Amino acid sequence: MASLAYAEALAAAVRIEGNGAAFYRKAAAAAVDPDTAETFGTLAKWEEEHRGYFSALALELEQRESLFLNDPKGEFASRVRDMADAGVYDLKRDVEAFFGGRRSQRDAVKFALGIEKDSVIFYLGLQEAMADAEESLKVGGIIKEEMRHISILSALLKRLKD
Repeated sequence: MASLAYAEALAAAVRIEGNGAAFYRKAAAAAVDPDTAETFGTLAKWEEEHRGYFSALALELEQRESLFLNDPKGEFASRVRDMADAGVYDLKRDVEAFFGGRRSQRDAVKFALGIEKDSVIFYLGLQEAMADAEESLKVGGIIKEEMRHISILSALLKRLKD
């Protein structure tokens, strides 16, 4: 049977993407600039697609044991718990706190950049633990997309003035 840590990791990935989509939808609604609103709206759509992938992967995990490598020393499980303890994917609370105050479009982009970077780090660890080469490649594709999000957000940050 697969480790609880893997189920936790996939549930965290679903939350990361769902919370990222929620953040981008709120940021789009709050954006003053139409191009910024459109960028945030597109990012929300992409995060929803990623959430769907991780949801499907979580269902697949329930059906087969060979999706992930064995973790006899508990190293992967330990990393997942460390990231959870560090607040890497308690984004729902962070998103609500972020929009509870008065924030600029630049603030939203900077916050989003942090989320995307944390996501890449988390997904690299998840990919490393995967035994299934095809699924590992798919997670690699999501990592590349998240890195593209970072590039898009970085360009947007340069366009926005303080």
